[in-house]
Amino acid sequence: MDKTLIRELLADHSRNPRNYGTLTDPDVEHETSNPQCVGPTHPDGDEIAITVNLSDETPPVVETVQFTGRGCTLSQATASLLSEQMIGTPVTDIVEWDSETLEDVVGMDLTPSRLRCAELALVAFRNAVEDR
Repeated sequence: MDKTLIRELLADHSRNPRNYGTLTDPDVEHETSNPQCVGPTHPDGDEIAITVNLSDETPPVVETVQFTGRGCTLSQATASLLSEQMIGTPVTDIVEWDSETLEDVVGMDLTPSRLRCAELALVAFRNAVEDR
């Protein structure tokens, strides 16, 4: 994908996040942060809180997911992009997503520090289902 298109996609998902909000009675939820990524809009670092409703199937499938957060464009855009891909996907598949999956979702290679930003929503999801 063209770098300009990637920047535009990430900026759009950061400014207009999909699945943004909080479910009132989620099956699982978790908050996580990345204090190393600070900026003028997020002086305490990136933060993501995720709430999820799961199906009764075995393995459970994500029926609904919402997130809230603040942070860099990459952390917020990736949370939005991942939330779209999570819906209808078995939990067992999502917990296996890795850095290659994240790079495919955002359309670019990620340095270790940028990977930490991009993986924040995935880390929150994994922790949420582990706590279940």
